[in-house]
Amino acid sequence: MKSLLLNLLIAIMWLLLSAEPSVTTFTLGGLMGFALLAVFHRVLGSGDYVRRVFALGRFALVFTREFLLANARVVWTVLFRSRESLNPNFITYDVAGLKPIEILILSHCITLTPGTTAVKVTDDFQTLVVHVLHADDADAIRAQIDRVLKRGILSFTR
Repeated sequence: MKSLLLNLLIAIMWLLLSAEPSVTTFTLGGLMGFALLAVFHRVLGSGDYVRRVFALGRFALVFTREFLLANARVVWTVLFRSRESLNPNFITYDVAGLKPIEILILSHCITLTPGTTAVKVTDDFQTLVVHVLHADDADAIRAQIDRVLKRGILSFTR
C-alpha cells in the first residue's frame, strides 16, 4: 500500500509541475513513478508492489485472450451447431480458501466470458455455481478455470 501511495504521489507531483495538466501528464507521471519504484525496489521495499502490477498486467492479457477465444467459440456455436448438440448445464466450482474479493473477481471474470455465467456463491463461500453453455466435461471446465482465471487472480492478489 505504501508503494501505491508513493506512486500516486509521484504522479500527482508530476501533474502539478507540468505546464499543462492533463490525464496524459498524470499517466506519464504514474509510469515514471512506477519505473522509479521498479528500479529502486530494494531501497524502497516496493518489490511486492512491482510484482503484483506486472502480474495484473499479465492477467489482463491472458483474460483478454480468453475473452476473445470464448467469443469466437460462441459465434461458432450460434452459426454452425444445432440446438440439439448443445449441452448446457450447471456445474459447481470449489472456491474454498479464496478471499471474498478473489471470489468476486473470479465470478465477474467467469460471467464476462461468453458461454459461462457465475450464478451463485453458496452461503458458506465454499462453492460457486456456474452455468456453462457446453458442459460436456465439467472437470475440464474446472481445470481451465483453475489454470487461467484462478491462478492469474491469485498472482496479483497474494
